[in-house]
Formats: sequence, structure tokens, C-alpha cells
Amino acid sequence: MFNQYCLGVDVSHWQAQVEWPQLYAAGVRFAIVKATQGNYRRDLLLHTHLHGAAAAGMLCGVYHWFDPANSPASQITNLQVHLKGLDFDFCALDVEQYWQDWDEWKRQAVTRRFPGEVISQGSLEMAHKLRAWSAKPLLIYTRASFVTEYAPQMTTWLPDWPLWLAHYPYPGGRVSVGWQALKQNFAPAIPGPLLPARCPDWDFWQFSGDKFVLPGCQSPLDLNFFHGDLPALQGWLGRVPLPELTLEEKIQRLWQAHPDLWKQQEVLYESA
Repeated sequence: MFNQYCLGVDVSHWQAQVEWPQLYAAGVRFAIVKATQGNYRRDLLLHTHLHGAAAAGMLCGVYHWFDPANSPASQITNLQVHLKGLDFDFCALDVEQYWQDWDEWKRQAVTRRFPGEVISQGSLEMAHKLRAWSAKPLLIYTRASFVTEYAPQMTTWLPDWPLWLAHYPYPGGRVSVGWQALKQNFAPAIPGPLLPARCPDWDFWQFSGDKFVLPGCQSPLDLNFFHGDLPALQGWLGRVPLPELTLEEKIQRLWQAHPDLWKQQEVLYESA
């Protein structure tokens, strides 16, 4: 499975330090970085993570945490302000909040929930506003169990959108493991995430949760697959994959980029 799908990570301020070149060397080819939350927060490591992942050669997405308590208009404004001037390849809308009180959520004693219709209508309106604002591809992040339990109304529109689905097919507990051992011993035992009702397929799959601590980051990393290989992801983003150059083509481009070296070589040849 690790050879079949393009591997990525998603990060936020919970991953305080990430060695992006080390992740790239391990085969990570895309990163999805938290940008904003509701109408009141920017992730403190948005700039650091986005620049680091891009500099390492990864394709980069950003995501916004949808808070049903805030109007979609105020949330899109928050996102626009904090993404101004930043370069990214795609964006995602994170739809997973059902609780009204964050203190209750932290105590794991939620008594007040948003009605499913509020979650569905608000997130759909936010998705349309995101699509109108940015021409970049847009994902809806959620999980099948969330839709079933908290917002079944989403099934009326969710099948029409690209999906980034969470589904963790691992037992509880945390594991510190190397990248090679991860690929050899911890491939998901299922072919893909559980799909929300009426949804035909998935585009991205968050398959690990906070299960694995891997070289390059001291905090657990959320691991993701794109439903295809790297050229397929580049195509999904509207990019044309660059062909691999032959050795002769690389040498020719080197000489073209540095004509002074070619002249020096000619002088040395004539004086020999």
C-alpha cells in the first residue's frame, strides 16, 4: 500500500518541530498544514510548517477548522486574512466539531451539541465560499462515523465533493517506529476508509491518527494517503509531472546554464 499510494502528513501547532527534509527523504510527498480555526484563531505554526514543507519539495495544502458556532462569512474572512501572501496547492475544510462547549469537550463530558442541520448547512455554505474565493482544489475533511452520528444531513451534498476521510484501522496505543519499519510492518489492513453514505469514493485518507512517532518529528504525526501515486496527485492538482531526465539531458542543461564553463573547457582543449 505504501508503494501504491502517495504518502503525506498533516500538521499543526501540535507538531512543534518537524525536520521536513528528513520526512521527504522517507518518502513523504505532501503536507496539509492547519491554517485557521473558526473566526478567532490562526495556527501559530502555519508559516513555519508551510514554508518548511515547500522548501523540502512537498506539495502543500492548508486546512481550516469549521466551527459551527461562527458564521461562514466571518470564518472565510479569518482564513483570507491569514493566508494572504502564502503559496499553497490545495485547501481543505475540516468538519468534525459537534460540541458547543470546549470545556465540556476537554472533560469528555459533552452535553450540548449542535443540531446536525446547523453543521450541514454551515459547512456547505463555508465550502461554497471557499470555492468562490480560491481556484485551488478543495477537500472536505470528515469521517463516516461523524456524519452518521452528528450530521446525517451532510449526505445530501457530500457525495459531490472531493473527500479527505479519517479512519484509523489500528489498535490503541502509541508506537515509536522508523520509516522503513512503518512501511514494512504497519500498512493498513483495509483497502481504504469507511465511506459516508452515498459517497462513491475517497481522495485522501488520514489513516494513522496520533498512533506513530516517527523520525523527523518528536510528536505523533497524522499520516495520509492520496488515492493514487505522485503523478496522479500532480494531475489532480492540475500540474503536469516533469519527465525524468537522462544523464545526457542533465549534462546538456548544465552546460546551457553555465556557458562560461563550456568556454573554459574549449580554452583548455585548444591549449593542450
